[in-house]
Amino acid sequence: MTVTARIRPFTATLLLGFSLLSGWSSSFAQTGLDGVVASNHPAAVRAGVQVLEQGGNAVDAAVATAFTLAVVDPASSGLGGGGVMVFYQAKEKKAHALDFTEVSPAAAAVLDGKGAGMAPHSSEAGPSAVAVPGTVAGLAEALKRFGTLPLETVLAPAIRQATEGFRLDRRLRQVIEENLPALQQRANFSRILLKASGAPYDVGDSIRQPELAETLKTISRAGAAGFYEGAVGQSVAARVKNVTLDDLNSYKPVWRRPVIGSYRDTTVLTVPPPSLGGLALVGLLSAMEGYGPDRFRHNSGAYLHLVAEITKTGTADLPTHLADSNAGTNHVAVLDGDGNAVSMSLSLGGPFGARVLVRETGVILNNQMRKFSPRRGLGESVDKAAGVPKPRSRPVNGMTPAILLRDGRPVLIIGASGGSGAAGAVLQTVLNVLDFRMPVTDAVAAARIHVPLDRPRVVEVDKGVSDEAVAALQGKGHTVLRTGLPGAIQAIRVEGKSITSVSDPRGRGGR
Repeated sequence: MTVTARIRPFTATLLLGFSLLSGWSSSFAQTGLDGVVASNHPAAVRAGVQVLEQGGNAVDAAVATAFTLAVVDPASSGLGGGGVMVFYQAKEKKAHALDFTEVSPAAAAVLDGKGAGMAPHSSEAGPSAVAVPGTVAGLAEALKRFGTLPLETVLAPAIRQATEGFRLDRRLRQVIEENLPALQQRANFSRILLKASGAPYDVGDSIRQPELAETLKTISRAGAAGFYEGAVGQSVAARVKNVTLDDLNSYKPVWRRPVIGSYRDTTVLTVPPPSLGGLALVGLLSAMEGYGPDRFRHNSGAYLHLVAEITKTGTADLPTHLADSNAGTNHVAVLDGDGNAVSMSLSLGGPFGARVLVRETGVILNNQMRKFSPRRGLGESVDKAAGVPKPRSRPVNGMTPAILLRDGRPVLIIGASGGSGAAGAVLQTVLNVLDFRMPVTDAVAAARIHVPLDRPRVVEVDKGVSDEAVAALQGKGHTVLRTGLPGAIQAIRVEGKSITSVSDPRGRGGR
């Protein structure tokens, strides 16, 4: 997708690429843009671009994109989830990190059936897997502090998509098929996402979400209170008994001090705990800096062995529950005409979250309470003595949004979906761009590896990794598996007057 963009500090040609269907691509041309948006769905990109054209800044566009993703990609992110954001103010040369991840309710209890008075149930799905959502409060807070447009303007594209319907793409249909038995057992999901026969809609069919449209309209009028209070909040609390109205009313996003690192001649801005992906990225880049880029051939066996060993060492202390790479996650990257930048990751936990859709609201709820289960590893937010989550605490996550600066100007805005695979995917893409000097489209599409946290001797590799490199990895003692990897990158690259934006084809069903 090629777009000619007008950027105030510099004139640029923008390449916005993503694969929608195998063997088929869509393109359109627009002019007069005052910024750049990267996301894995064209409707979400258009929402962000529209807001930029209306005079909005990077935060306005990022919020519009995120709300639209809640409509057009309901398997990965939504109003019932959470996320993290790093924002760079160009004029002030200042970074900010916003944590709007989910929190455990006041009556939190461990999800293994051992809590007092609790019956056995699954930690992966169902009402007991739901934590207090943070997305709406976080997006509203970001807009209130740094946005320039009213909420009703920013929400208009999402409301239109929910009211008029969006066309089902290959990637969402694939996720629906992968979760079909569970969705067929849930009437609220079936009513929206499946035909009357129980079969998935066909690619290109229109999906309308009238209840979600009304919820978005309520938020546009009343702000975050329109979600956490009133009829919407009451409906969520009635559906999810362990999340009360008081839990919803008490939710607050948190501004945190960003993590600031460096690599070569760039400054790396990312998010702090409870997001551990940012810390992992900074540590991995620091370790890689000791190896000159001229020492290795890209994706050679020696190079991939180094990346695997450094990744394994750098992530060894991460909790084992982050080993899940089958996460429902989206990423948004935005650069506006003044050089302000946003890198934001959004998540429902697993695909379709807890598989709880509150019918009256159209909202799909997260399953982040699964991260508190001792069977998946104890995080800092678990009372180890009592064996239960601490009330209103946030579990750790692997989200890895980042902004790289050179001389105070963004040169790479990047992040990834993919749970535990996000940090590794971002690391390798950064190395491709900065060390191997690849065009960002090639850097994102290049074959990657992944070291699962729970199987440190295993190295998963893309099909593009050569047989020679695989043999070299095996010779170093790695168990090598060829598989589709987690971690779909969204990135914006700035090189002088050239700006390129790319969305990973892995994120729309491509490999």
